[in-house]
Amino acid sequence: MAKELLDKPILVLDGGLGTTLEDEHGIKFSFKTPLWSSHLLIENTSTLRKVQQDFASAGADIILTATYQSSFDGFENTKMSNKDDDSIGLEEARKYMLSAVDLAREAFVGRPGLVALSLGAYGATMIPSTEYSGAYGPMNGDDLFKFHMDRISTFQDNQKAWQEIDLVAFETLPRIDEVRAVVNVMQTTANKPYWISCVFPNDDRCLPDGTTIDELIESLLLPPKGGARHHHQPWAIGINCTKIHKISKLINAFENTSKRSSLDLPRLVLYPDGAGNQVYDTKLQQWVGDNSDQKPWDLQMADIIQEVTQRGAWKGIVVGGCCKTTPYHIQQLRKRVDALK
Repeated sequence: MAKELLDKPILVLDGGLGTTLEDEHGIKFSFKTPLWSSHLLIENTSTLRKVQQDFASAGADIILTATYQSSFDGFENTKMSNKDDDSIGLEEARKYMLSAVDLAREAFVGRPGLVALSLGAYGATMIPSTEYSGAYGPMNGDDLFKFHMDRISTFQDNQKAWQEIDLVAFETLPRIDEVRAVVNVMQTTANKPYWISCVFPNDDRCLPDGTTIDELIESLLLPPKGGARHHHQPWAIGINCTKIHKISKLINAFENTSKRSSLDLPRLVLYPDGAGNQVYDTKLQQWVGDNSDQKPWDLQMADIIQEVTQRGAWKGIVVGGCCKTTPYHIQQLRKRVDALK
C-alpha cells in the first residue's frame, strides 16, 4: 500500500504542528522546552495525538513525526514539570523519539497513509534556533554528518520503527555543507526514500549561506564526490518554511537549473508557511507582524500546483504547509488538489 501511495502524482502533506499546538491548543513553548513539539512526546501525548489525527482527518496523505527539533542535547536540557533534577539520558531520549513513529502511524486510524520521519536542520536544535540563518558557530561538514547520522541511527537501528517509516524528511536546511552531509548520510540507507527541503528566508535566489540554486541543485542530484558508484538520489527535493509569494520564482529557478545542467528532476516537495507577512523572532520566540494575504493560502497553493503540473518537469509533487498552517488549511488544500484531478 505504501508503494501505491508513493506513486501518486500529487500527495498532500500535513501542516504546522508546533504552531497548531500553540494557536489551537494553548501549548506554550519557551527556552524550557527546547524540543518544541517533541516535548509533547514526554508530557502530553494525548494532545499531540489529537493534532496529528486532525491533520490526517483533514486529508493529509503524509504525517510527519513530531521529531523535527529532537536531539540528544535537547532532551538533556529539557525542564520537565514532574522532575527537578534528573535530565533525560540517551536511552530515554531514544525511547521518546521512537514513540513518535507509532503516534504518527496511529493518526490514520487504520486508514492507508504514509509516515515521514521529520529531521530538522541542526540549527533547529540550537537555542535560539538558527535554521533560518545557518549560523552554526564552529560546526563544519564533518560535524553535521555525525549529527545527522547519530540521530537517524536511532530509528534505523530499531527494526520495528524503521519498517513503519515510509519516508525520511530532512527539513529547513539553510547551508550547502549540511545538504551535502545529509546526502552522504543517506547513501548508507539506500532502502528508504527521502526528501530534502531548504529554506529561503532572505532571498529567492540563494540559501541563507549564499549558496546559489545552481550549486544547490547539483549537490542534491549529482553523486557525492568520491562516493559509491550507485547514487541514492533524493526521492523529492524542494522548499519549506518559506514565504508563499517566493515559491513560484524559486520553482522556476530549480527547473531552469536542471535544464541547463541536463539533470532530471525527482518529485517536488513544497510546504511554505501560512503566516502571511508575519515572521518568527527566534529571540522572542514569537511571531511578529501582519498575517494577512491578498488570496487565501490554499488558493495560492492551488495556483502553484497547476503551474507545476502543466509544465511537467517533475515526477510528482508533495504539497502541504509549514508554520501557521492548520488542519483547516490542509482540508482546504485537499479539496483543491482533488478538484484538479
